[in-house]
Amino acid sequence: MALQLVQVNIKAHDDDALGRFWAAALGWEVSSEGPGVTNVEPPGFA
Repeated sequence: MALQLVQVNIKAHDDDALGRFWAAALGWEVSSEGPGVTNVEPPGFA
């Protein structure tokens, strides 16, 4: 059974900058649930 990571949820002092870093490193996209919460997901993740 293979494991596939589909989302990273970031809660940090500067979650936006940290989310942009991980999105660039993984080739993923950034989305936000609201202030203080940033999600990083593969392109096309639903």
